[in-house]
Amino acid sequence: MSNIAGADEKRLIRDIIKGKRDAMQELYSLTVRNMTAVCSRYVVDQDDVNDVLQESYLKVFSGMASFTAHEDGSLVAWLRRIVVNESLMLLRRKKKLNQFVSLDEMEETQEELTAQEPIAHYVSTIDIGDLMKLIQQLPDGYRTVFNLYAIEKLPHSKIAAMLGISEGTSASQYHRARKLLAQLILDHQNKKL
Repeated sequence: MSNIAGADEKRLIRDIIKGKRDAMQELYSLTVRNMTAVCSRYVVDQDDVNDVLQESYLKVFSGMASFTAHEDGSLVAWLRRIVVNESLMLLRRKKKLNQFVSLDEMEETQEELTAQEPIAHYVSTIDIGDLMKLIQQLPDGYRTVFNLYAIEKLPHSKIAAMLGISEGTSASQYHRARKLLAQLILDHQNKKL
């Protein structure tokens, strides 16, 4: 993740609030690669990624005066939260988050849900670029919950509130995503042999 030193962050914030385009360009240049990666974890289509990023940077630039480092963390963390939220909003608009399976519809037993697949072993054997491509192959609902829980480190209660689903559905989606991702990684590794 791009880190902007404290003094530089304060200068960027001040200059962006003043409307200085060079400061906006600097923030964009320093962060766009990482924000593209963040967005691409949720949104697969490149045109949609570009739309999310454009909307995110517009929100950051227009809302900079309301940014408070003390409340929101670093500028980059704030931008990241905006990119994640914009990604989720795009998925909602495109109705791609309606693919959740409720606990009532699940065929798996509780033991299967709580079993810890050896995904850590699989992840340690694969290139990060290949891993990101495999995560993008997960169904939208699985991918979204997986990213929010495993990467953004949000609890299922918060994910459920964000997505309008139950905590149990969030947990089941995460476990199913892990299971499917482990299988995708295994298949990928077997193709390389």
